[in-house]
Amino acid sequence: MARRLKLTGFARFFILLVILAPLSYLIASYANGEDGVENIKRLLGITGQVEQPATSKDNGGTVFVSKAQRIAALEQEIADLQDSLEAKDLEIAELKRQIRLLKGSR
Repeated sequence: MARRLKLTGFARFFILLVILAPLSYLIASYANGEDGVENIKRLLGITGQVEQPATSKDNGGTVFVSKAQRIAALEQEIADLQDSLEAKDLEIAELKRQIRLLKGSR
């Protein structure tokens, strides 16, 4: 008959650290709205450059770009949209001025 394996206090503590601590970190990360797995990979330096699929506006196909390129493209798009919004605001102000002038001429 085989003897039952006894664990020392240190072995129990070690198993707790190896299994329960990372699990609790992942749960806390997801509760905070972060990606816990990516945080661990970035912390350990496992991932170099993460590739994400992004749709190309030219042909509708899928092109792989890095996060930095995607961020730069989105920042440029935001700047373009802000410029367009400012132009539209100026156009609206000019049209309102013309409406006031037309109402005053009656």
